[in-house]
Amino acid sequence: MKKYHLFLFVSTLFFFQYSILGIFFQNGRIPNLFVALAVSLAVIFGLEKSLVWIIFSGFLMDIGSFWLIGTGIMALLIILWLIDKVKAIAEFRSKRYLFVFLLFLTAGLSSIAFDILIRIILKAERIFLSDINFSECYPLFGTDNVLKAVYTSLSALAVYFFARKMLKKTNVFLAKKRK
Repeated sequence: MKKYHLFLFVSTLFFFQYSILGIFFQNGRIPNLFVALAVSLAVIFGLEKSLVWIIFSGFLMDIGSFWLIGTGIMALLIILWLIDKVKAIAEFRSKRYLFVFLLFLTAGLSSIAFDILIRIILKAERIFLSDINFSECYPLFGTDNVLKAVYTSLSALAVYFFARKMLKKTNVFLAKKRK
């Protein structure tokens, strides 16, 4: 039953990311819900259990963004791997305010890292696939990216607590705290 709920959750995030959020935010300021999902699943499940869902959400992101298949998957997997290497945030679950601050900070840094990774991957694709016309990226640092990182961080808090509550109701075995 948990797989069905996670599938619906990822599909709902895809629907919000590519249809509804464009109405409320300007083009460069739309929060990246898939980065928020990657941060949330990395904290809840860890690397191994969330790998399939990150690949699925990256595939949906590639389809929605009209990138080559694998571009968003690779960037999300690198973000997931980096968060898994820095496991410090999972140790602060009992201290609520510190955990929320660290989750907010991790999601913001992950959003910035995702934008940098996508820019690098798209430039590499432009070098190796010169016959394909890629759209130009917006500037990497600016007001829009800062606001996008803040909005992604806020959405990561909502995605984390919603996913955590949804998974508790379906009796999903969550990642254990380390002693």
